[in-house]
Amino acid sequence: MPSIKEKLLNKSENSEPKGLSWILVILLLILLSVAITYFGGSSPDSASSSTGSNISSRPSRTYSIFYSGGVFSPTNLRIHQGDSVQFQNKSLFPIKITSQSSVKNKESLGFQTTKEILPDQGFDYTFQTAGVFDYYNERNPNEAGTIIIKQ
Repeated sequence: MPSIKEKLLNKSENSEPKGLSWILVILLLILLSVAITYFGGSSPDSASSSTGSNISSRPSRTYSIFYSGGVFSPTNLRIHQGDSVQFQNKSLFPIKITSQSSVKNKESLGFQTTKEILPDQGFDYTFQTAGVFDYYNERNPNEAGTIIIKQ
C-alpha cells in the first residue's frame, strides 16, 4: 500500500499546472485592452466637434489631386477649412479648372484657375469657407470632381 507521501508525489506529477491557464487568460485580456486603447481611441475630429468649437486647432494640410487621362484622382475629397489643394496636371494636354460651390453665403462662389495648367504643372488653392465645391475641366465639363470642406 502506497504511503501518503507517495500518493502526493504521484498526484503532483500527473496533474496539469492550473496557473498556466490563468496566466494565458490574463495575457489575453491585457492584449485586448492594449488593442482597444490603441485602435479605439477618440479621434481629434470627434473631440473638437463634441466641444462645439467651429475652428479646429490642427495645422492646415495640403492635399493633391492629380489629373491624367481625363480623370481627376481622387474624384471626391473631404478636407477641413483652411486646408489647401494642389491640382497637378499629369496629362499631355493643358487643363483649366473651374468650380461652383453650394456655399450658403455667396461670398465664395468657387475658385477658378487664372490660366491653363500646362502638363507637369500645378495650381494651388486654399479653402477658407466650409461648403461643397464641384469642379470641372473647362475643356471637357464631364471631367469633374467634388471637394467637401468641413469647419
